[in-house]
Amino acid sequence: MLAALTGLPLGDVLRRTAALHPERPALLGEHRSLTWAELDAEVDRVAVAWEDAGIGPGVAIAFMLDKRPEVVVGFLACARVGAIFVPVNFKLQPEQVADQFAVAGVSALVWEPAHEALAARFAGAVRWSIRVDALDPGLCANTPGAEARRPTFVATADTPCYYNYTSGSTGRPKGAITTSRNILVNAVATAEGLGFAADDVYLGMFSVFAHPHELFHRSILYGGAFVVVDSLSPRHIAETIARFRVTWMMAVPSFYEMLLDFQEGARRAANPPDLGSLRVLEAGGAYVSPESLDRMERAFTARFLPVWGSTETTGVGLGMLAEGPRRPGSTGKPIPTYEMRVVGEDGQPVPVGEVGELWMRGDALALGYVNQPEETAAQFHDGWYATRDLVYVDADGFVYFSGRRSEMLKIGGIRVFPLEIEQVVAQHPDVRAVVVVRAEERLRGEVARAIVQVVPGSTVSVRAVQAWCRARLASYKVPRIVEFWSAIPALPNGKIDKKAVLAVPVDPTRDDR
Repeated sequence: MLAALTGLPLGDVLRRTAALHPERPALLGEHRSLTWAELDAEVDRVAVAWEDAGIGPGVAIAFMLDKRPEVVVGFLACARVGAIFVPVNFKLQPEQVADQFAVAGVSALVWEPAHEALAARFAGAVRWSIRVDALDPGLCANTPGAEARRPTFVATADTPCYYNYTSGSTGRPKGAITTSRNILVNAVATAEGLGFAADDVYLGMFSVFAHPHELFHRSILYGGAFVVVDSLSPRHIAETIARFRVTWMMAVPSFYEMLLDFQEGARRAANPPDLGSLRVLEAGGAYVSPESLDRMERAFTARFLPVWGSTETTGVGLGMLAEGPRRPGSTGKPIPTYEMRVVGEDGQPVPVGEVGELWMRGDALALGYVNQPEETAAQFHDGWYATRDLVYVDADGFVYFSGRRSEMLKIGGIRVFPLEIEQVVAQHPDVRAVVVVRAEERLRGEVARAIVQVVPGSTVSVRAVQAWCRARLASYKVPRIVEFWSAIPALPNGKIDKKAVLAVPVDPTRDDR
C-alpha cells in the first residue's frame, strides 16, 4: 500500500495524510505544534501567498533558517508550487554561500533575524526576500483570502523540489537534484526495511541544512508525529525525549555517547529524564563498534541501528533490516529497492571479502548535481552512483566499511585504511574519540597520524597507544604520530571535520590535557 505513494507528489501525500488523520499530532515543537490538518492548511496558505507573489515552478528558494517549524512548512510549500527548496549552511564562509547561490540559481531567500548579517549580503541579489520573525512565523502567508484557496500548480512525482547538499567534508558542497519520488521511495523503503511504525514519534538530530527532508519523510507516510527541536544539548534533548515520548531517534554515534554520559550523571543525581519511550536509536555518519552497540543497547534498552546513507541516495541505503540477523561490525545490507555492487579500480565487481568501491542504484537515487556536469559525470554511471566509500562484503551479503577512497594511505607501498586503525584505537578504554589521517615524514614518506581525545582524567601516553595498536595491527599500520587533542573538530552534521584536522600542522608533542 505504501509503495503506491511513491508515484505521488509530496504535496499530495501530505493532503492524503491530513484527510486520513486530521487531528493526529504531526509537528511537535517547543513553541508551537501542528496537527496534520493544521500543517496541510498552513502549507496551502504559504503556497498560495507565494503563487500570488509570482513564486512558482523552478524558482530556487534559499532557506537561511534555524531548525524550526517553518523549515518543514517551507519545504512542503515548495513542493506545492513547484519551487525548489535550497537549504543554506549558514555556518559556511560568505563566499561559499555566494557560490551556492550562484550555482543553484537562487532567486528567493527566506531568512530570520538570527542570520540577518549573512542574509543582508544576498537580499539585494534575489527577487524575493522573505523575513521570518518569531511573532510572524507564517512565511508570507498573510495574503487576504489565501486560507480559502489552494495553489494552482500541478506537480508530478518527478518534479524536482529540493537540492539536497553534500556536507563538503572532502570538497565543494554539491546540490543533488531531488524529486518527490526520490524522497518517498527512500521513506517507504527505510520505514518498511528498518521497522518504522505508524505510532513512532520521530526525532531527527542532523543539522537543519543536512537532509532536512528526513525530519518528516517517514512520518508523513503514516500520519505519525515528528519532533522539531534546535539543540545539541544532551540535557535539552533528554528532556525533549521525555516530554514528547520520542520512540525513534536519528543521530551520529558520538551524540548518543554524549546523551549516555548525561543520563548516567543525572542518574547519579537521582533526577534522570525518563527515556523509556525510546525503542530505536538510528546511527549514521560514522562507524559503530560492536562494543559501543552493546553498551548503548544495555544503557538505553533500545535497539541500536547502524545505517549508511548519502545525499545522492536521498538518505539511508544500507542498514540492519528489521527482519533478519545482525552482524557485529557490519552496517548491514541494502535497504529494499536499493541495489549495490562493490567494484575495483577497473569498475568490475570484486570477489567476496575483497575491498572495493561501493556503488548504489535505485529509484531513490538523485538526478545528479545541479549545474555541476563534471561532478555528475564523475559519480553517476548508467544509473549507478559511485559513492567513493571503500567496503567489503562477506559471504552472507553483510557490508563492512574500510573508509573513503580519498583517505586511503599508502605506507611503504601497501594500502592502509584509516578506519581499521581508528577501530583499534577506539577500543582502548581511555579513548573517547579518534581520527586517523595521513602525514608525511621525510625518511618514511606517508605515515598514519592519530588524533586522540581521551576520557577525562586519563594519563595514557603516546607509547601506550602505540603499544596497544602494535598488539593488534601489523607494525606498518601503527600510527607513527599520536596527538592528544581536547576535542576533535566536527561538521554541523556531527561527522568529524577531516579538512579541519588536516589543516592543523603536525605536532607529535601536542597534548591538550
